[in-house]
Amino acid sequence: MSELTESRPGSPANRTGSRWFGTRVQIWLGLILALVTVYLAARTVDFRQLLVALQEAHLPFIVLTLIASVVVTFLKGLRWRALFYPQRPSLSLLRLCDLIVIGQAVNYYVPARLGEVVRAYLTGEEAAISKAYALGTIAAEKLIDIIMLAILVAAMLPFLALPDWLATRLWPVFFAALAVGILVAILLGSRGAILRVVDWVLHWLPASLAERWHARISAGLDGLNGLGNRRAAVAVWGWTVAFWLVAGLTNYLLLLAFDLPATPLIALFLLVVLQAGVAVPSTPGKIGVFHYLCMIALAVFGVPATVGLAYGLTLHALVVGGVSVWAAIAMWRRSWGLRRLAQASQGNPAVS
Repeated sequence: MSELTESRPGSPANRTGSRWFGTRVQIWLGLILALVTVYLAARTVDFRQLLVALQEAHLPFIVLTLIASVVVTFLKGLRWRALFYPQRPSLSLLRLCDLIVIGQAVNYYVPARLGEVVRAYLTGEEAAISKAYALGTIAAEKLIDIIMLAILVAAMLPFLALPDWLATRLWPVFFAALAVGILVAILLGSRGAILRVVDWVLHWLPASLAERWHARISAGLDGLNGLGNRRAAVAVWGWTVAFWLVAGLTNYLLLLAFDLPATPLIALFLLVVLQAGVAVPSTPGKIGVFHYLCMIALAVFGVPATVGLAYGLTLHALVVGGVSVWAAIAMWRRSWGLRRLAQASQGNPAVS
């Protein structure tokens, strides 16, 4: 009887097997992508010159780059705290930042982007708030960043002489972000209408199930309240601008470390390319992809491939490595292991 139950379509065993199969496919695709991008990055590199470039990098600017990357996380934490409106979690700024870096680390190393789900689930448990509400604030955070990405793309393109293959990839980013901005405006101004449509759809379900899903969707929409309130929105957008500027400063400082042309345009262009490029699921740890993106972005400004790779290796070690170390310390302080993250990734963040 148990064998029949385990093999029945839709049973937990089948669902787990399907998820594991999908994860394995993503892992293999990620590894293939890593090999391809590592090959593309290495094929034009002189490794002796690469070692020289790394050795000659100025350590004080590398340290300042690391400090700036840490400040970026605290600015993200301040913005996220402002997004919890009017309900605020009983968590310190440091604990919010811990949850942010744990989510980032999951996104870095797990093929599917489960970091947001993990962050919402763990936040709901730590702060004793609705997980759907926490997920709504994270969704608002991502929507804001997409809009900022569009603004930067539109502002920079007139000043850049981009290769056709790269320019044709940036314009779709702009129009997609513009569509997201319109969607945000609709969501903020039509909450009541959206819930009425939801209720009409849910009335076909059993009453108890419909009630649960109404509460979840309503809580998720509540996560956007920080964008609809004028005072909260000013804080959210203020911290957003600060976060993006300091993220650009991180790139700027590392340009100085390698004696490269350091201008705000180059630093922000690097930021746009990296944000757009690593946002989609790719290789574990962003290995290969991150470095190749740095190389092609700097090549636009005439930086040799070898120096571009040295820059990418250093920035990857500081940003991805820094987040990974911080996340490991945060998990150690809470006595969490990888099993805890796996449970959070499989949990339902929409459950109150």
